[in-house]
Amino acid sequence: MPATRRNNRADALAEQVAPPAWGPAEIRALADRIRTGADPAPWDLLVVGAGITGAGIARDAAMRGLRVLVVDGRDLAFGTSSRSSRLIHGGVRYLEQGEIGLVYEALRERRRLYKIAGHLVAPVQFLFPAYRGDRLPLWKLRVGLTLYDALSLYRSRGHRTLGPAATRRLEPLLVAEGLRGAVSYEDAVTDDARLTLTTLQSARRHGAEVLTYSPVVALRREGPLHVAELADGVRVQARAVFVAAGPWTSEKLLGASGRQLLSLSRGIHIVLKAADLPLRQPVVVQAAKERRILFVVPWGARTYLGTTDTAYEGDPGASGVTTADADELFRMIGRILPSQGLRHDHIVSAWSGVRPLVRAASAAGGDSTVELSRSHRIVETETGVFALVGGKLTTYRAMAEEAVDKVEAALGLHLPRCSTHRLPLVPGRPLTPAELGMPHMAELAGRHGPFARELAARITREPALGERLIADLPYLWAEVDHAIAAEGCVHIEDILRRRLPLALTDGELGIHVARPIAERLVAAWGRPASAVDEEIERYRELMHRETGRSLGRC
Repeated sequence: MPATRRNNRADALAEQVAPPAWGPAEIRALADRIRTGADPAPWDLLVVGAGITGAGIARDAAMRGLRVLVVDGRDLAFGTSSRSSRLIHGGVRYLEQGEIGLVYEALRERRRLYKIAGHLVAPVQFLFPAYRGDRLPLWKLRVGLTLYDALSLYRSRGHRTLGPAATRRLEPLLVAEGLRGAVSYEDAVTDDARLTLTTLQSARRHGAEVLTYSPVVALRREGPLHVAELADGVRVQARAVFVAAGPWTSEKLLGASGRQLLSLSRGIHIVLKAADLPLRQPVVVQAAKERRILFVVPWGARTYLGTTDTAYEGDPGASGVTTADADELFRMIGRILPSQGLRHDHIVSAWSGVRPLVRAASAAGGDSTVELSRSHRIVETETGVFALVGGKLTTYRAMAEEAVDKVEAALGLHLPRCSTHRLPLVPGRPLTPAELGMPHMAELAGRHGPFARELAARITREPALGERLIADLPYLWAEVDHAIAAEGCVHIEDILRRRLPLALTDGELGIHVARPIAERLVAAWGRPASAVDEEIERYRELMHRETGRSLGRC
């Protein structure tokens, strides 16, 4: 296999800061190649699923020289990877469950993500208060965070313990009654959907191909090759297949190996205006009498809170947020934060996601998902298809490394060693403090890293692209055009929900800019003008399903 030649090409691509074009022309060209069989050679690796796990596997495999195709039935990061708590963390609560190895791995991976995705993964001090009657008193928090610091090898800012007065000076919103103090410790926040996108873009820089909205309906073995049948009848041949379908992993794809493999856990998040809950830093909340914690996280002009953790059955893509869900979340958070800010008429947006947890050997249908491990498992079917289930957003890179090692062994190859922990997701010289002070750069840098320079230059040439989509949110029209041309968008929800989180941060869920965005997208795809209204109605339906809200007119 000519891995060296592919690696040399990939190295040249990796030097380019601009992501490779990924617009309608590129998407159609790839679909046509696959449909017509214009490239008869089988793929080295077919990855089924374009969430964070599939993205990580594709990047690692492509960087080691494999010829990789990623397919997904929906948009990239459509499922769990755009519906998480948006945290990169070691998992303080997993210490209580004795999962020392998982916490150590997560803290190591958090440190590596600071290095390779510093514009998307930002360290933040979390405040974990303890109240009278809490299941975890202050002394237990102090002991746990001491271990947390040790497992991070003391390479992050260590925790500190605060008394009641010092805690309320740090966070005045906290209820004073019953407060025993708090611990302050480091973890990180991220944009989960953009982390997935950026990982896939890095995979594409190294030669991988990605085809979304192409569901796999069957996998079978034909001699030495695996054959994936897509919904339109197209056949894809590959030497190896890795299923990374998250909560969609099932018997349908894996046969008997996929039976009773997962327990699904549903979590919801609520978004408020920061003015209604003006926290100074993320706060951790203990659920009363449960082994569960929740987060309240400042997010620019917004604050979000979550997550719940309840067993789920049904279509993972149909999970939504109900009034009862919001009531439960407000009740739990309202124990320690002012309840006047936690009202239904203050809700800006919401999201709901389904986590794919590895089913415990003794799990019964009604068992609580709170107690299930967040560790992962790699399974292999009788026909040699691999699947990765479970795991955490934080540890996606390490899981991908293990997955590609399995593929290497199965194919009898000797590939270069994994280097995904060293090379940044976005190449180029980091932005300097002086550059961040330039117009638009601070708004763009947190989503695009060094490529923000190019977007800012486009705005200089065409100032209208520097206008905000929504006045109080930092998303620019230049990013919409870039998303259509270079970020693999097929429908407007890809832009409004996952390339830019407008659907999660705008009180109107982005509906007031949906039409001009749909017009841009439809024109780029060369679709008829009637497709604009079709796109908007599709978006209305999807957002109503997820948030429980009906969108206004546009």
